[in-house]
Amino acid sequence: MASQNQHTSGLIISSKSNSFQLFEFAYQDIKNLFKFVSLRENQCALDENQPGFFNETIADNAMAVSFKEIVAHEIDALEDGKVQTQKFLMVEEGHFIIFKDLLVAFGKTSALKSGLMLIFKFSKIEPHPVFVTPEKIFKISDQMAFIKTMDFDRMEHPTIKKLRFDGKIETLADISPFHNYTSNIKSIKGVLNTPFGIRTIKISSNGKIQISKKKEEDLDSDIFLYIFKTIIKQ
Repeated sequence: MASQNQHTSGLIISSKSNSFQLFEFAYQDIKNLFKFVSLRENQCALDENQPGFFNETIADNAMAVSFKEIVAHEIDALEDGKVQTQKFLMVEEGHFIIFKDLLVAFGKTSALKSGLMLIFKFSKIEPHPVFVTPEKIFKISDQMAFIKTMDFDRMEHPTIKKLRFDGKIETLADISPFHNYTSNIKSIKGVLNTPFGIRTIKISSNGKIQISKKKEEDLDSDIFLYIFKTIIKQ
């Protein structure tokens, strides 16, 4: 999932997904957390039916680690004319990129939940999803070359409660009169010129982001810091 970047102080992140959840996580001792996930008792051992961490990597300013969770599933199957319930186990993976003020997560929900629980138990600091206010999303739109998609939610309108725009929006005035409903912007997707190239990025109020990339393209972990500190927190 991650490897050291030879050209920067960050990590190279391999992900089939382009969707990531940002968490505020003010934990400064990354090296100590790395030691924790590397302990044998916290490592995944599938042959012993033990979920846990694996594939941990650390760099100057960040660490990355994955978590495997063993999930029980049940399915109904027809055998000898009778419906029988069969139980089977599945392994699901979640992945984490951790900076001193930010935690990025992607993967299966069960694995993410278990991994976050152990990280919280050790660090005594609970990761909280980044909340992006509608006002901040409105300001982010000014940084975009143009807007591709805007979602409005809980609108104070007599007949319209939800609204979605798709296309090429140069300015909010292009969607008049709904540009007056900026307090109800739920997410925005547009083109940003970043140090990591021109990217289409979607930012939602619940801290979920999507980053355009080619299917097998790796990402520099520093792009998450850039989005968090320069775009969202500025």
